[in-house]
Amino acid sequence: MTSFIIICFLLFLPAYSLDAEKPKENVTNAYEFQSNIDYIYHYATDVHMDHKIWAGPEESHTKRNSDAAFHLYARINLTSVWHSADEKQHLLKLELSDARFINRTHSHSMIDCLALSTLTRYPSMFMWDQGIVSLSYFNENDNLAAINLKKGISSLFQYKQDNKTETDTLGKCNTEYRIYEDRLVKDKTDCSNVQYNDEYSSAKQAFNYSMDFQSTCVYQFENGTIKSASCSDMAFPRLVIPEVAGFRIMSRLSVDLIDKADNDKHQVFSSSDAALKSILSITSDQYHPLETEKQNHPCDDYCERYEEFIQDHSKDLSRIAVGNRTASDVFLHLIALTKRQGEPMLNKVLEKASKTIKFTIIEAFVSAQTPASLNAVFKSLDSSKNKGELTEVFLMASAFAPRPSELLLEKVLERLPKFASMDNQIEQSAYLALGAIVNRLFDANKNSAAIEKYTTLLHNTKKKSLVYLSLYNAKLELYESMIVDEIRRCNDTAVCWLALNALSQYNPEKISKEIIDILRSIYHEQAGRPKTNLQIRQICGQLLLRTDISIGDLVNLILSALDKTNHQLGAYMWRLISSTAEHNELLFRKMKYISNGGLIDMTYDSIAYKGQSDFYRRPFVETFGFGVYYTVSQLMSRLGALRESDFDLHIQQHEKNEKFNLLSFGVSASGLEAYVSDDGKASDTGDENLQAELRISLLNMQLRPVVLFNGVTGLMSAVWSAPSELTSAFKSNVMVHDLSRYIHLHNGFVVHYEAQSAASLDLSGMASISLWNKNSHSVIRISSGLSVHSHVDILNDFVITGINVTINTNAVVDYTTDVDYSEAPISVCMQMSVHPTKVYDHVENFYSLKRTKALRWSANRTRHVLGQDYKFTPKNDAMCRQIHLIK
Repeated sequence: MTSFIIICFLLFLPAYSLDAEKPKENVTNAYEFQSNIDYIYHYATDVHMDHKIWAGPEESHTKRNSDAAFHLYARINLTSVWHSADEKQHLLKLELSDARFINRTHSHSMIDCLALSTLTRYPSMFMWDQGIVSLSYFNENDNLAAINLKKGISSLFQYKQDNKTETDTLGKCNTEYRIYEDRLVKDKTDCSNVQYNDEYSSAKQAFNYSMDFQSTCVYQFENGTIKSASCSDMAFPRLVIPEVAGFRIMSRLSVDLIDKADNDKHQVFSSSDAALKSILSITSDQYHPLETEKQNHPCDDYCERYEEFIQDHSKDLSRIAVGNRTASDVFLHLIALTKRQGEPMLNKVLEKASKTIKFTIIEAFVSAQTPASLNAVFKSLDSSKNKGELTEVFLMASAFAPRPSELLLEKVLERLPKFASMDNQIEQSAYLALGAIVNRLFDANKNSAAIEKYTTLLHNTKKKSLVYLSLYNAKLELYESMIVDEIRRCNDTAVCWLALNALSQYNPEKISKEIIDILRSIYHEQAGRPKTNLQIRQICGQLLLRTDISIGDLVNLILSALDKTNHQLGAYMWRLISSTAEHNELLFRKMKYISNGGLIDMTYDSIAYKGQSDFYRRPFVETFGFGVYYTVSQLMSRLGALRESDFDLHIQQHEKNEKFNLLSFGVSASGLEAYVSDDGKASDTGDENLQAELRISLLNMQLRPVVLFNGVTGLMSAVWSAPSELTSAFKSNVMVHDLSRYIHLHNGFVVHYEAQSAASLDLSGMASISLWNKNSHSVIRISSGLSVHSHVDILNDFVITGINVTINTNAVVDYTTDVDYSEAPISVCMQMSVHPTKVYDHVENFYSLKRTKALRWSANRTRHVLGQDYKFTPKNDAMCRQIHLIK
């Protein structure tokens, strides 16, 4: 990528060679202004934007033909109208004339129309002091687009070799000057652009963005006058997804001296105040900073027809459409429009919305995160008759808001007693949502008063299970001591497991020695520790292995895996250790050291895979920089009954070694031994209740656990009422990523870059269980519509141009489990398949000049993706063949 940027940058700058040249130590070309001279320059600026796809460090060969570009030319007359007594400080008048505009988006066309008259109508002035431009002045009636453009021209005349920093249209920048024989080069870095209120980015998301920016100016002098000056900018905003998709933005600004004309008739004023009053009709305190001022953001036709948009897309906003790419696409559009609406309109829409679309509208309002949209949602919740369902939708959307506001946290905390009074399930959802909001809000405002209220709430909550459910989503070291206190006691098995599960979300490199000692004592059931169940030992073993485990602890873990007293836990731990070592070089070297050193006799017989417990990790999609992987784990009791079964799909960023959960679901069960064994042997842990629970995590956030059954009656009810056809268990539209950035260019133009992504998810399932034949068949289907919208556009009063890009697809994954427990050993067959799909790309560039027609061009591409069956382990394949009688 570095070489590519350098090559493009050299091509984009005015042609010159640096062959064998070395910067000079002293400036030989000082420059100045004279009051009786008109400095006539040719002015040119252009902007070129195109959509790019990067494959690793290199640009992809995929060409989009999506360029948006224009050129602007004019004539400049620069005159000194006042100077200080020593003539080192000048007030310079800048006049533009003969403006011409060329659209190069597709067909080249030169336009000279009334729209450009706004650029030339009024002169501007700026204070120049020995190479520093300090203040700029404009007529009060001047157009904002013209003001920004004239600021860019003024900044070209800012040059001083000993400047370490300079302020111009890019903000305050670090500067470095290089002096050559016939020119001067200025590089600008670390520019602190003016931040606008509607700039934001998602916190702690897998899909993130990067921004590379370069700016260089080149000056040439002749007889104490700037002969030519040019500045070139290159920006590369990119959204990191399996293919890095983004934009390349290039701009150039230049002035070339045409003539120096003697003009003794120019009036030279006795003071700068007199000059400003006479020429611009302003006073000296009406100055403007050199930073670019914000333009109004353009919006599509539906901004003024918000209700009509909802009516036109009611079918795609209904809950039936959830799980489809069209639903996610319309959902993103609705969020963008919602951000532009006032509270009265949003209240009106929610009041009129039918039940079929109201849930999706609430999800969009929460994702928009404007005060108006949140207030409208709270008003609707307070007045609705169907409070339970709407509250669940609201809490779910709040948990996944990519950039939650402090207002949202305050309102959820304020309404928590109401949520708790509804039922236990909504209370759980509220605590989970609070943890998720705090997780994303903490980095932006660590001293938030609302976060302090959340902390107080955790300390005062009597139901400790709610505390650790919430802390799983909060994932903040701030609350580590609360978790450690619980696992140190580990008296209540269910609460202890929740605390350990919350601890699993912490950075393993920062786990203290005290915590490692506690985990070790629980896993190895050291003397004095309360008796725990297999799931707690399992998670302790997982946590120990994720730390920078010592050789001694690793030896003890391996010895426990080889222990035959509980071969199922041993089989699980050995598979976990060996699979982790395949992807962790440090752990692999430690294993090799133990083996070569003879610390453990790891013969084939001792480490042979025995039992149904298992763990494995496989690639789902691999590309440059990161990959998507799935892990499947299964922990059985000594008698072969299910204790824990988990599926996890996650993104692994290789360079940072960071892992981000996309989706996981797991079943935790106890007390099933009597129902899979004819002799009714006792379970691993005495006095266990018969129960099972389903856990789902989405985008690194845990959802409310679902009790599958509790007790014998619950089991029988689950068996007889299990759906024989796919039935939806969870539907939601989730905004995954939300980014808005303004890219300031030297020529005074501002490029707005936005990128949003959303997922429309439908999790459905079916199960058939036969107690007579002692077998079961279950299918979990994840249907998702994924959409990514990104665009760049120029914010300007006389020209609007840019590029819109939409990528969307459907993804359907089936996870099938067949179990045969008619005879020992129990056979478990797990299979996963991804349905064939299509990826749809739509690229559109647009262009319009004020008072002229608007033009749009678009291109579409459809890519076919084959379906795929994913392999598990050879032993699993053998059991599948046995169950399905495949020879």
